[in-house]
Amino acid sequence: MAQTIGWNNFVDTAAQAEHRRLRLLEESFDPFSFRQLDSAGVRPGWQCLEVGAGAGSVAARLAELAGPENVVATDLSHAFLGPLAELGVRVLHHDVTTDDAPGEFDLIHTRFVLEHLSDRATVIKRLASWLKPGGRLLIEIGTTLPELSSHPATRQAMTVLARVMTERVGTAPEWARTLPVPLEEAGLIDCAAEGLILPARGGQPLASWLKNTVKLVEDHALTTGLITREVLDEAYAAYDTPSFVDYAWMTVAAQGRRA
Repeated sequence: MAQTIGWNNFVDTAAQAEHRRLRLLEESFDPFSFRQLDSAGVRPGWQCLEVGAGAGSVAARLAELAGPENVVATDLSHAFLGPLAELGVRVLHHDVTTDDAPGEFDLIHTRFVLEHLSDRATVIKRLASWLKPGGRLLIEIGTTLPELSSHPATRQAMTVLARVMTERVGTAPEWARTLPVPLEEAGLIDCAAEGLILPARGGQPLASWLKNTVKLVEDHALTTGLITREVLDEAYAAYDTPSFVDYAWMTVAAQGRRA
């Protein structure tokens, strides 16, 4: 098996195609993420950290809730984070696996990041140590559910997506299904988790995001023979067809509190 290369070496994180994919992600999942922030009780004056800020929507929401001067947004790519800096959010180039804590926080949030890191347990412990007493760690993790796909082509595409991301990036697609245990093992208390499975309707944002996410692995999958061009095109056509409905992605949100 080839050595994994990590997300930022596999995906062009500054490309406009990636920006479009991230905006589809935000449109699909922000309502769920914002409900999680509400349940955590974020309020003005809270010191908040967004790890892997992506295109910036969750950090912007934290700025609304806590005040922009109280929010730190980190990522290894700042290509799409200029608007956050303009709001007054502190934007940092920061590697959560190695860099020192950028402060102490009442809330730390991350979405669709930890599943791509090889030493997730250590990173969770690092994040937990950056919390103030009583502070909350809120993580959102995605998992593919190809066995629930309603179409043979999308089922195969989702299976290939999970396999390539595992082998090339180091992603753990099924890790979400262990939550909230990793938070408990990091020493956090009052841990809880909930999962969300949304219908991916053809032509709507979630189906378009799934299509564009599969496109991330297209070249590798075709070159290695994991899928054929015909099956991929059939899957893409399904994702564009209004009568198509699929339930092949789950997001798990888990949170815990530092004693």
